[in-house]
Amino acid sequence: MISKEPNSAVNEFLTNGEALYNMGLLDELIMVCREFLEKTDDDRVYAMLSSAEFSLGDIQAAEKSVRAGLLIKRDNPDLLYNLACILQHKGLLSNAIRYYLRTKKVCDAAGYDNELSEICQNEISKLEKILGKTENELMPPKAKKNVLIIAAIYPPKSGPGAQRTVKLVKNLRFFGWEPTIVTMTDIKLSSSGYEFFDELPDDVDVIRIRPRIIKEQSDFENVKNSLSPLLSNATREKYLHYYKTDIENRLELCSFPEPLILWAIDVADSICEDVDINKFGVIYSTSGPYSNHFAAYYIKQKNEIPWVADFRDEWSNNPMLWPDKTSFLYQMCLDCEQAVFRSADSVIQVTERSFDNTVKLGVQADKLACITNGYDEEDFEWLSGNSNLNEKFTIVHNGSFYPGRSTITALVAINNLINRGELDKDKILFHQGHTTTASEEEKIKNYTISARLEGVALINPQMEHHSSLVLAASADLLLLLLGESADYSSTYPGKIFEYLRLDKPILCLGPHGSISDHLLNRTGHGITVDYSDIAAIEKEILRHYNLWLDKDIGTPLLNQSADITMYERKHLTSKHAVIFDKIAGETENRMMEYRKS
Repeated sequence: MISKEPNSAVNEFLTNGEALYNMGLLDELIMVCREFLEKTDDDRVYAMLSSAEFSLGDIQAAEKSVRAGLLIKRDNPDLLYNLACILQHKGLLSNAIRYYLRTKKVCDAAGYDNELSEICQNEISKLEKILGKTENELMPPKAKKNVLIIAAIYPPKSGPGAQRTVKLVKNLRFFGWEPTIVTMTDIKLSSSGYEFFDELPDDVDVIRIRPRIIKEQSDFENVKNSLSPLLSNATREKYLHYYKTDIENRLELCSFPEPLILWAIDVADSICEDVDINKFGVIYSTSGPYSNHFAAYYIKQKNEIPWVADFRDEWSNNPMLWPDKTSFLYQMCLDCEQAVFRSADSVIQVTERSFDNTVKLGVQADKLACITNGYDEEDFEWLSGNSNLNEKFTIVHNGSFYPGRSTITALVAINNLINRGELDKDKILFHQGHTTTASEEEKIKNYTISARLEGVALINPQMEHHSSLVLAASADLLLLLLGESADYSSTYPGKIFEYLRLDKPILCLGPHGSISDHLLNRTGHGITVDYSDIAAIEKEILRHYNLWLDKDIGTPLLNQSADITMYERKHLTSKHAVIFDKIAGETENRMMEYRKS
């Protein structure tokens, strides 16, 4: 289908391109489309290009072209339909239905292309039967109760920091809450990260406020006046002294907890211009960045709306943030954290141990909740229960690894096993994920070369979420890195819940007694060995390798009775909704008592 618009050059190109498509000259069509797009971005040309790429079976290229076109025009029906077909091909059936519904909606609203609308409806009906889901279960209508979500990291920004918020926004309507998101503007448009929009409601309200750099004297004064009230008397006195006398370090002082503090202040100052603040029953902020909590704090101070502060990572007890607990900034952190704890009506931590640590900081347990991260069942619709035996014994570490959590000890163990002849070099493959620092990558590459493991150990580029899950699903053994330090024993790596859902054996390298260790023991899905215990790592890799070699046995049986559904994202969202209902109801009751008096 070619949309008729008053652009003769593009329309002529599309007419000629359609002729090439009909003649089956797809390679030539792809070439001329790419040449054309080097000079002129046009959503219709991207639609044609993606159709040709899809027809030739290059699904990855087709999806990239579709998403690039949707950046230009989000309601192009050809692009929406193409993406529906691509997602259906990948086995992401719920998201495919969502895009067939979007395509049909655009066609019906425009009053043209009844044929495409009918095709979409047929696909929707077919997929609904396969999934046992209805339209309202995939794209529920707006809810009546309103929550204001402060989340600087939100699509198209991607990564682990976005997932908790995305899954919350996706599911809140099922529990009676309508989200409005306050986030940053898109600094640079990119198709990366837009896959998160596949599952989000089309009509959710998103307010984007541009972050500003602290540079004017008025900015410094604004931050100083906003931060000072959150500090204790002694810390405030020092803060004002340093602010006045240490001009050279004033920017660092006013960039606490991060430079986004000015954005947080702007959010609080401007939010009433963007929305009717009185319609919200709850404010919800999630960190990091911790400036999200500052925005919520200031909004609550002005408007007295119940507030839930969600900590994806601990703050004062976070060893990555505070290796030096003697610094003045750490003292500021302690004071501001206490101000957040006092002002928030509910505080959520993501692990049981973080919950306990927060109680030790003086927060009453009845004000606290533990809601872990988890997995989304929809993300695994493509996953077949029957996995074929790999040609090579495959170990996968999925996603990123950070300094102190590298794969070096696993590489040493593999190399030792190969050198002793206990493991066939031609029968093992190790996908290591990707590094976050150039120095760590160079270290791993140097060892790989010196050990002659180039064909065995691979460093993968950063992948979008679905591709990373497909890779992890190919594993015979999943590797989980906690590192050597016990400092990280209180946190779950976000990938651990998806590892559980993949139902593959897990080898965790980290301290015994960590919460990840307890989770693996409780679910029967894996074992933990010390990060630096090469002999123990060798033993576990060899055990799983020998099981893989014995094709009659295959991978070791996991605890099939272990219930992991408590970590499913929709279930976890219900726990958020219970908290929202509780604190919103308490506020309403207080207001009623006040009016009676």
